[in-house]
Amino acid sequence: MEIADFLTALAIFCGGMTASFFFSGTEIGFYRVSKAKVVLEALLGSRRSRTLLRLVNHPPIFISTVLLGNNLANNFVSLGAVLLFQVLFPNSSAALLSTVVATPFVFIYGELLPKSIFLLMPNRLLKLCIPIFWILVPLFLPVSLFLSGLNSLIAWFLGEKTPKYALQMSDAELKQMIGEGKSAGILHPAQEMLAGQIFQLQTVPLSKLSVPLKKFPVVYEKMTREEMIQTARKFGVGWILVQKNPNESVKSHLEGFCFFHDLLLMQEGEKLPLRPLLTLPVSTRFADAMGKMYTKEVPFAVLKNIKGEFIGAVLRQIP
Repeated sequence: MEIADFLTALAIFCGGMTASFFFSGTEIGFYRVSKAKVVLEALLGSRRSRTLLRLVNHPPIFISTVLLGNNLANNFVSLGAVLLFQVLFPNSSAALLSTVVATPFVFIYGELLPKSIFLLMPNRLLKLCIPIFWILVPLFLPVSLFLSGLNSLIAWFLGEKTPKYALQMSDAELKQMIGEGKSAGILHPAQEMLAGQIFQLQTVPLSKLSVPLKKFPVVYEKMTREEMIQTARKFGVGWILVQKNPNESVKSHLEGFCFFHDLLLMQEGEKLPLRPLLTLPVSTRFADAMGKMYTKEVPFAVLKNIKGEFIGAVLRQIP
């Protein structure tokens, strides 16, 4: 028995088994992956989740890559098994023996075991495997594109549409995740109540949640520091709207705003520490408005109607 031949055959067989393990596991993991979790992780900036999201949006590409890879892996397993039996039993029917002995081994360790493992942690394991698909997808792309086109043609003929998952989450997906979190015991009652209030507010027009601008202090750039402070104290809020002169309408002319503490720290004659206003269309959804206010780190946003007029302000808080 040649040691080199044995090691070569063993390497081919083990390499094929490893590839079969990989492709069988990722195939079942792809079907079991949580799309909502992929979108959420992609929104948080995960590069691997963004790649996985692209594959989720193009299932024929992923499935074609996996099936082609699995087919090649099984061919290498068969070749390695035949070569091993030819080396170990040179006078026997190697092909028949390899089929009888290798089939249950391949079924258990190349199919059953990887699928069982990937079923337990589909999202985590698929993210670990994504760097390999950065190589495999372009490698098998010509065949995958052909199969993807064929799939699209059949889907069009049957009137089926493939769902697309963008970098956003629907209310139904968020509710599903909240329900899963509650069942798992990782979501506190206060968090669930807060999420429920946000969902209820999603259907309420933002104009109904706004506060008229007349309820907030408005100062002018030519006012003295003391006049500005007195005006702000009458309303008892932490920020002040700013105009250039008193003859302008608040509905159409606002220069910005400043915080009350900045006003207190300002010296007489010093330039007003003006901050830009966050203006939003009145059609903006409540959750989107809240997200933008938190991103910009501002305590409120000013609403504009279709005429371009300021109609009120939405505060960064749950009504």
